[in-house]
Amino acid sequence: RELFTVFALFLVIVIAVIMQKIGLSPALGTFLAGVVLAESEFRHELEVDIEPFKGLLLGLFFITVGASIDFPLLFEELGLVTLLVLSLIVIKAAVLFFLGTLFKMAKKQKLLFTLALAQGGEFAFVLLSLTSTLHILTPEQNKITTLVVAISMLMAPVLLIFYEKVLDKEQEDASEFDKPEDIEATKSVIIAGYGRFGQIIGRLLSSQGYHLSILDHSPSQIELLKRFGNKVFYGDAARGDLLAASGAKEAQLLVIAIDDADKIIEIAQLAQKHYPNLQIVARAIDRHHAYELMRIGVKTLRRETFESALSLGVSALELLGNSPESAKRAGKLFFEHDKESMHVLSEVWGDDHSYGVAVKQRMELLKQVLVSDEEEQDKIQTCQKSPEA
Repeated sequence: RELFTVFALFLVIVIAVIMQKIGLSPALGTFLAGVVLAESEFRHELEVDIEPFKGLLLGLFFITVGASIDFPLLFEELGLVTLLVLSLIVIKAAVLFFLGTLFKMAKKQKLLFTLALAQGGEFAFVLLSLTSTLHILTPEQNKITTLVVAISMLMAPVLLIFYEKVLDKEQEDASEFDKPEDIEATKSVIIAGYGRFGQIIGRLLSSQGYHLSILDHSPSQIELLKRFGNKVFYGDAARGDLLAASGAKEAQLLVIAIDDADKIIEIAQLAQKHYPNLQIVARAIDRHHAYELMRIGVKTLRRETFESALSLGVSALELLGNSPESAKRAGKLFFEHDKESMHVLSEVWGDDHSYGVAVKQRMELLKQVLVSDEEEQDKIQTCQKSPEA
């Protein structure tokens, strides 16, 4: 994890140095590196990795912006700067309002969209640095433009307060308030682990119209999934921040399909703690692992090899001379008995003596069930062969 973050930072620094060497702004280089990383399949992992530093870096950014303001120039050209700030906000707001109308946004959303983005953006400082390097603007023009962008950004909280206190309140009190449309609940499912086990589950759910969010730590698997348009997250599903980023709060179901027994337990406990309403379906590596999952409250689980082995066992019975009906019936009885045994044995698992006794009792009971069923089927066949009275 640390190596991954270090490599991302190294990439940003290298691109910044290259930009400086060719005579361009290092800020432009870091911006381009950020765009590249933001469009990669690893963006979610990077996002959660830099989360602890986000507040610090944001603070440093605004300190830098504040330090770049030339206050003597501001007071000297106050009228011009004020006019330019208002012009920037009004023109940008008009463009945003037009776009909101063009894309048929709801009135309330359109107003918020317009006012939230009406100020100058951070990218303006990158462009200003570039114009300074290329001597496109004079030093004084560059300083005035920096003032305009910085002050417009300071106006952002004022615009949002105006929206919240005035416009939003008017929208709520209006007699012709737009009623929200009935929106069908999103059929969202998170699959942690998309290897040979998770793929089958994912293909079935996807074919039924469910929206999948896939978490996997294999770069090659992530790259393959992206080709088919899947929503994928690179990283460890046992990390709460990554699980949250994948939409655990809104999802209907979490499928834990990774091949690490300890991680499965860890993810299940994490989901139960932070998302109690999220249903969990888990892959059990073996019988003992299934007991552990049942102990922590996972109600729906499947052992990864049980049903395929049972199906092969039914085929073996057929090859040994049993009729297909008899073999399938034996398989069904075995399945039902094993399902019941799982619940019985999970209660004594951990106590070697009690567990051993219970296993022997369940095995004996299985033999009795199969023998009893065989005798019952023989009686039925005898009755069918006897002449009608």
